[in-house]
Amino acid sequence: MTRQPSGRHAATPSLAARFADRLHEPRLRTRLLAAGAALALASAGIGAYPLTGTGEEITLDAAPALADGGVETSRDLARLALDDVERVEITVNADGERIEVSVPALTVAEALAEAGIVVGAFDHVSVPLSDMVEEGMEITIERGDSGVLSEETVTTFETIEKDDPTLPKGTTKISSQGQEGIERTTYRVQTHAGEEIERTALATVTVQEKQDRVVLVGTKEVRRATVHASSGQSAPAPAAPVASGSPRDIARSMLSSYGWGQDQFSCLNSLWERESHWNPRAHNRGSGAYGIPQALPGSKMASAGADWRTNPATQIRWGLGYIKGRYGSPCGALNHSHARGWY
Repeated sequence: MTRQPSGRHAATPSLAARFADRLHEPRLRTRLLAAGAALALASAGIGAYPLTGTGEEITLDAAPALADGGVETSRDLARLALDDVERVEITVNADGERIEVSVPALTVAEALAEAGIVVGAFDHVSVPLSDMVEEGMEITIERGDSGVLSEETVTTFETIEKDDPTLPKGTTKISSQGQEGIERTTYRVQTHAGEEIERTALATVTVQEKQDRVVLVGTKEVRRATVHASSGQSAPAPAAPVASGSPRDIARSMLSSYGWGQDQFSCLNSLWERESHWNPRAHNRGSGAYGIPQALPGSKMASAGADWRTNPATQIRWGLGYIKGRYGSPCGALNHSHARGWY
């Protein structure tokens, strides 16, 4: 059909056939189903009609010849064109139902749309939507979904020891308590048949900055002196007595010097029994931890004495100082070990 100067439109007898022929063009088919038959006609150059009304169904201000043929709306015009398209029988499995429908032999997307079956953005269709439907084709639609979730990642802080020449040797002091780092990541999650099949990170924010714990280790040599009553001169202090007995007995005797009662020994016994079975030569080949307290590395215990490799008393002295500085008490260290698997 062609536009006349008067604004009236003359319809030709082959309108339906001409429109049906144009349905073989993919772009026109898509526009027909998505935007309405009248707009598709105008795009195809088969005529242009003033349109009135809104919504899914558009009223055509067309020539009497169209109205006489029962064509008054965009739906009527689409029906007129699809009447000349071959139809096939297909089976659709969706939403727990199995239905057989007769649809135009167009693409899968167009056939489903014409049958009134909606395919969501996250749904999975067993046949590519761009394929042409065929007689007897079976199509399965599995409904998908998407959502947003957030997950937090916790980074454990480390303990850093620093030598401090102002502190007496064998003592420690906490300079910074330390805190765990926390990061929160937000994801868009796509599910299929109830199972997660894809996730995309949308944003990551730091909720809490990680701060390492800093422990100051004293390196200052302290020499005790006594005054001779006869001369008034100072003399070197006698050497400290060497602790004797089993490692457990040595540890039990040292508790009071750290301000703990004997009630803390049961926690200490459980902790070091798990770590080393109280063996001063215990060596973890995997991590390199050594001795009764399983110091990592073992050379840290040199701050308590040069004989740290073999002397249980030296190892215990260092271990109790470490527990005092980091956890406050053996029971505090044992609780941390239960929660994290290490102390």
